[in-house]
Amino acid sequence: MTPHSRPSWIAAPCAFALPLALVAACGAEPAEPAPRAAAARPAIDDPSRFGGTIELRGALEQAEQGSLLVMLRGVGQSAPLWAYFVDLRDPAAERSGLVRRDDGSRALHFTLDRTTTLIGAPLPHDVAFELAAVYDPDGDIDSKDGQLRASAPARRGDLAIRMELGTP
Repeated sequence: MTPHSRPSWIAAPCAFALPLALVAACGAEPAEPAPRAAAARPAIDDPSRFGGTIELRGALEQAEQGSLLVMLRGVGQSAPLWAYFVDLRDPAAERSGLVRRDDGSRALHFTLDRTTTLIGAPLPHDVAFELAAVYDPDGDIDSKDGQLRASAPARRGDLAIRMELGTP
C-alpha cells in the first residue's frame, strides 16, 4: 500500500468491480455474469447518524501530511462498521470538515452516516458503539507507525461527540 491510499479493508470490494469495468470499457461482454453481490455494494437503509468534533492538539494542529480516519465500531472491536477518511495533503480538506480557527487551533467536524461512510456494513441493533479517531503521519492506516488514537462512546443520533487527538 502506498502512502495516502485508503486502507486495504476499504479497497477490497473494488477487486471485483475493476475487471468488469475493464471488460465493459473494451466493448466485450463478460463470458459469465458476475454475482450480484460482487458487482456493487448494497445500499444502506440505516438512518443512524453519528457526529461531533475531534480537537487536534499539539503537533497535529500544524500537520500537513498524513491522514485522519474516524471509525464507528462495536465496543472492544477493531473492525470498523462505518468509516470517514480525510487526507491532510488535500488542499481542500476543509470540504471534509477540517477547520482552522482564528486562534490557530484545528478541529475535524464530522457526520458519519450512510451517505458519508466509506464502507457499507449494516449496523447491528444490539451492540454498543464507539467512535475511534486515528491520525497516521504517513497516510498508511495499515502501517500503524507513529499513529495517534482516541475513542469515545457513541449512540445512534448523537451529533455532539467530542474527542481530543494529538500530542501533549
